[in-house]
Amino acid sequence: MTASALALTLLAGAALVSSSSSSSPRARLTVTVRRGRLPAAVMSVVAPTTAVLVAATVSPGLALAAAVLWSTGVRRHRRRRAARARRLEGRIVAAALEVLVGELRAGANPVDAFAVASAESSGQVAGILLTVASRARLGADVATGLREAAKSSAAPTSWERVASYWNLAADHGLAMATLMSAAQHDITSRQRFGDGVHAGLAGARATAGILAALPVIGLLLGGLIGAHPISFLLGGPVGGVLLAAGAGLMCGGLIWSDSIIDGVAR
Repeated sequence: MTASALALTLLAGAALVSSSSSSSPRARLTVTVRRGRLPAAVMSVVAPTTAVLVAATVSPGLALAAAVLWSTGVRRHRRRRAARARRLEGRIVAAALEVLVGELRAGANPVDAFAVASAESSGQVAGILLTVASRARLGADVATGLREAAKSSAAPTSWERVASYWNLAADHGLAMATLMSAAQHDITSRQRFGDGVHAGLAGARATAGILAALPVIGLLLGGLIGAHPISFLLGGPVGGVLLAAGAGLMCGGLIWSDSIIDGVAR
């Protein structure tokens, strides 16, 4: 039991290291190299690996369950991080378009307007706008540059919409400032709607987490009434198989619920 407690402690510590090592969403949009980031990244791999190895000395089923739990936690963390980055970049794109519209209405040409919007933005959005300005200065197609930027962006839909509005203005000779303003309002309204849906689904996410924790609560209650479920799960091959199967079903339910909730949020 000491080894199993050590394994669970290492898993918890690794989860804390992984959570604390993640930077803010704004910082994640900027490609930077920071001191101390490599040790944290190494620990986020070493700690769970050590925990799984220690768990394997107790029971192969415990090791498999620990690996499934950790991989599911990493998957969910990455999905949440990507969603936060997508929402943040969408807001930055909307703010950059507001600056772009102001410059266009003031009489600036599109190249200078993109350059000013890039200077007023931050992170990946600033880099994309600067790249688009460089393409426009060389006579390349701006809409194509925006669509290429969408491929590596955290919020590709926003850039695709900007490209569509830009094409509409270029092909039909419409006022660029008016259509860029429409694009900015479109992206902002979609951001607000998405934020509202995200907030409204908080209850569903909490319910999914509580349902996933019910088997753990059942194990604790079984121990309190003297059934010794933990000893059974760690004491033989049948218990190990049931432990691994239970962890797999629990994680599968979490991933399934995340997919349903993310489908609604989109």
